[in-house]
Amino acid sequence: MTTAPPLTTVLAWRNLVDYARRPLNLVLLAVVPVVFVSLTAGVIADFARILGGTASTGQLEVTTAGWAAAFLSGVAAFFHVNSSRAADRRLAAADGSSQRVVIARLGSSLLLAVVAAAGALLALALRTDITDVPRAVAATGMFAIIYLGIGASVGALVRSEVNGSLVIVFIWMFDVFLGPAMGESDAWVTRLFPTHFPTLVMLDAGTTHAGSIGDVGASLVWTVGGLALAFVTLLLTTGPLRSLAAHRSEGSTRAGSGWSRLRVGSRHVWREYRRNVALWVLLVGLPFFFITLSVIITPDQPAPVELVENGVRELTTLSMVDLHGAIMVPITVAFLAGLAGLFVVLGSVEADRRLVIAGYRPREVLAARLGVIALAAVLVSAVTLGVTAISFAPDVWATFTAATLMVALTYAMIGVVVGALVGRLGGLYLMFLLPFLDAGLAQNVMFQAAPPGWGAWMPAHGAVRMLIDGAFTTGFDETAGLLLAIGWLGAITAVAALVFHRLSAPHRT
Repeated sequence: MTTAPPLTTVLAWRNLVDYARRPLNLVLLAVVPVVFVSLTAGVIADFARILGGTASTGQLEVTTAGWAAAFLSGVAAFFHVNSSRAADRRLAAADGSSQRVVIARLGSSLLLAVVAAAGALLALALRTDITDVPRAVAATGMFAIIYLGIGASVGALVRSEVNGSLVIVFIWMFDVFLGPAMGESDAWVTRLFPTHFPTLVMLDAGTTHAGSIGDVGASLVWTVGGLALAFVTLLLTTGPLRSLAAHRSEGSTRAGSGWSRLRVGSRHVWREYRRNVALWVLLVGLPFFFITLSVIITPDQPAPVELVENGVRELTTLSMVDLHGAIMVPITVAFLAGLAGLFVVLGSVEADRRLVIAGYRPREVLAARLGVIALAAVLVSAVTLGVTAISFAPDVWATFTAATLMVALTYAMIGVVVGALVGRLGGLYLMFLLPFLDAGLAQNVMFQAAPPGWGAWMPAHGAVRMLIDGAFTTGFDETAGLLLAIGWLGAITAVAALVFHRLSAPHRT
């Protein structure tokens, strides 16, 4: 007689099957860390040394595997939990036990974290010789599990996908860039960051930060604590469904002139996102803290940069602080505007279809929706430029501002296209990776005087050339960069319009 598998195991398996219905999500979960570690490990190691880090190149490269696994595990756990809250509550009500449902959800999340960690370690092994394999595997696993706990907890508490995603990104950025691998800072507050101690284990630092239990003991406390936090949070939020009386009646939409419908549509879209106070706090707070702290921790050292002045290309020596202040602008706006494009469109697909059925023309819905995305890109750019002005003043503000807007608008439209092709989770993976590889790596003049050859094919290449020109020269010598930026923006906007038209089209019965 065959014994049936435990209910918890069955639920965990079904959770994974549901996740795998978009196979691309699993592919990206494994591929993104491979790309991240392979392309950025050496550059991040160089950057850490610029900021005063004392670890060896090999140790710093190993740490990138942990960072990649942490981010992807946290995001995967967030979406895995957030998208299934109602279903889990129904299962708990039907089964009479929230505990088994929570254990199943965490079990399936743990397997996703294993995939992310394995991809990161595979990329690391292909890139460099790992001198201490057990240490690298154990520390990378702790990175992934700690952020699994963070992602699952945020998924249980934060309803909005964009808000939750930004919270995880916010935590991860501070954790990485203010952690022990990025400089000599020994402030006690950095010891409160989630992966402070696993990073010390990865670096084999042998500090006394954790007292008698040591860095390994403190890392295990954080790892177990992350899982415990997720378990308790999910247990408290997984209960019988409360009566839902939040059905909003939608008034009839009367057909009017095209301009009238466009105004009404734009007003409703803007009202929807204006009410999301947490979103705007994050969009303002992340540039402020990230850019300000990045400038503060950068040492004032000379660095060579290739500039064009009056048609003459020459190598110029500039302060590393000024370079970092300038290049953080396109990195920040590309990431945030890309997320805005991704979530604004995907969060409104069904509403847009209803508008089309009610009599709105697809181009009117498109204009309203893309108008709000463009407005979000402008606001992100304005906040970022305002924060930058505190510590850095470009030579020509007009050029610098125009280039910033070009980057923001281009990546906002890329977010629309990526979201339509791979969905929310896969879209977030790619909108984390693309801006980082493009503005953060390929166009980053901090790492090389001129961008690498492959960087010329990236979306931000022309706009960043303009931005650097406006930041450090008084004339304008980047007509080619301007034309390239306009070409990218026009082409990706056309693609976004086609994709949006397909998304908003009513389903055929």
